[in-house]
Amino acid sequence: MYERLLVPLDGSLVAGIVLPYVVEIAARFNSEIVLVSVSESKAPDVDYLYRSYLEHVSEETRSRLRLFQVEESEAAVHEHVLRGHPPSEILRYADEVDAGLIIIASRGAASGGPWLLGDVAAKILRASTRPVLLVRTPARAEVIQQRSLIKKILVPLDGSRIGEAALPAAEAMAKPLGAELVLFQSVEAVFQAAPYNVAFPRQTPDERVQGEAHAYLNGVSKLLREHGLVVSTVVETGPAPERIIDYAKANAIDVIAMSTHGRSGIGRWVFGSVTDKVLHAGDTAVLVVRAVQPARGR
Repeated sequence: MYERLLVPLDGSLVAGIVLPYVVEIAARFNSEIVLVSVSESKAPDVDYLYRSYLEHVSEETRSRLRLFQVEESEAAVHEHVLRGHPPSEILRYADEVDAGLIIIASRGAASGGPWLLGDVAAKILRASTRPVLLVRTPARAEVIQQRSLIKKILVPLDGSRIGEAALPAAEAMAKPLGAELVLFQSVEAVFQAAPYNVAFPRQTPDERVQGEAHAYLNGVSKLLREHGLVVSTVVETGPAPERIIDYAKANAIDVIAMSTHGRSGIGRWVFGSVTDKVLHAGDTAVLVVRAVQPARGR
């Protein structure tokens, strides 16, 4: 599934935070790495600067791959300078090379100033039909040295087919990396009638709803364990986006794998509300997978 990784870069320090993730995934999957930059200028000297930059990153990437005992002859790293509108060109080129995963950087909640998706990253996330891994903070140096960036993958589920669309991508990532899958569901609390001497009603979890959530996650986890994966399940109470973000932060989650839905095309596609909120908070890397909508009338 991850035979070819497309890595958009713009020369900034922020863009470079993806490289440890790119190298670890490529080393485990024997992936081809395609580094791209997009020039909006028609001046040839600008293209030369982009090429020089990408050649430097290619050499750095090959050096990192050698730490995983990947021989240089096996390290398929390519670089290309594209011309035009960056989001459109990146998406077009992803289709042209049949990229299995786009890995791109953006700022996280811990970055200075208000959190905003970079313009290019935001448009790619809106329009891509291919899985996108959004990296938002630099990996810690000790984790990079251990060569185990992705050990726990959180997969929020809501019981729907759209919600499960990220499962295949998360499963495919977890197997070669030896990562644990954490299946997560948040159920809303319900209001109980207050006793006559209590001013406000109490908000408590619905035991039936919680039981259904546990049964659903246990059913999904059973199938995944049969595939040889390490799986755990978590059911919490409260608004899903907040619970997902808080759990990821408190439990050393490395990647949150989420599905979303919408129509194709830059500017037309909208995230599911939960995925959108998770993308606008926190610092954990997010693997976003487009769910295929059933045809109308079915």
